[in-house]
Amino acid sequence: MQQEYSGKWKTLPYQQVSDDTIWDLTRNWNCYLIHNQGLTLSRDPLNLTGLNLKRDSGLANTKALGVDFEATDRKVREKKAKKKARVVKFTLRIKTRRQLPKRRLVALPQKQAVPLSNNLVFSERRRVPARAVVKALQRDLNAYRRDLIPLAIRKLRKLIRYKRRNRKANKQEAKKLKA
Repeated sequence: MQQEYSGKWKTLPYQQVSDDTIWDLTRNWNCYLIHNQGLTLSRDPLNLTGLNLKRDSGLANTKALGVDFEATDRKVREKKAKKKARVVKFTLRIKTRRQLPKRRLVALPQKQAVPLSNNLVFSERRRVPARAVVKALQRDLNAYRRDLIPLAIRKLRKLIRYKRRNRKANKQEAKKLKA
């Protein structure tokens, strides 16, 4: 029973099990786990640290954040010529519980795609620059889980550092090919 509203956020079915029960069930067995040299890591898109902990798990928490990047090739103007270059854009994923007041729940017509109960909401801002992600984290989500905001900013800094190193490596390769 999944409903959508204008493509910006999706509502997930109402959670009928506690977060602790979900964590007990998915702690050792889920599709995101990687076992490597005695360490258990997680590839969960809503996990900021990559560690398999309840605090960081996107599956077992009703509130979770995820920051990721996407690299694409596109034409970029460079010194009056269009060249093909890699462009890196970021994705911010937010999972939260949507609270609707009771008076609004009763007043909504049935034809709308708005959830009629307090469901979990998953939203995703795709292909946005790093500055927009920082603004969203610092302004829009300042009252959100306060332990996740510094982790998200730290991960974003690492991704920006990777982006800059990759840009320098691409320029060096282009110079070698010209010579």
